[in-house]
Amino acid sequence: MANVTGDAVEDVSSQLTAIWNNFYDGTKSLEYYADVITALGAATASSTAEISEGLEKFAAIGETIGLSYEYATASLATIVSQTRQAPETVGTALKTIFARIQGLSLGETLDDGTNLNKYSDALNKVGINIFDTNGQLKDMDAILDELGSKWDNLNKAQ
Repeated sequence: MANVTGDAVEDVSSQLTAIWNNFYDGTKSLEYYADVITALGAATASSTAEISEGLEKFAAIGETIGLSYEYATASLATIVSQTRQAPETVGTALKTIFARIQGLSLGETLDDGTNLNKYSDALNKVGINIFDTNGQLKDMDAILDELGSKWDNLNKAQ
């Protein structure tokens, strides 16, 4: 990966260790993780280093909300490449969003009175159900899939 990206071996080693520690589930090789992040860096206006830096901010919450490595890296790379915001800023924002959804799914109510039903109602208005048939919060990958399929048809009036 260092040869492909031009990054220092020590930096790449640190990045891949963090990715491995947070996303390894026994099904993929380290090369797979390197290939995904390298391909996303090449395909977007972000770099592997930026993607890694942003992932460090929210990777730990991924498993608990059903967010896969592929969705985490793609989300981060897309947002960084489109906004050119610092990857740490984007990663922290994603951590906040995902942590709130996780907390709300556990029954928390925010200081402003927001609960999971408020998020659910807003997404239901655009045809997205965040609950499975058993009434449990769907994995984040599934919610993002549904949102992605409707993204081009969303507008501010909705």
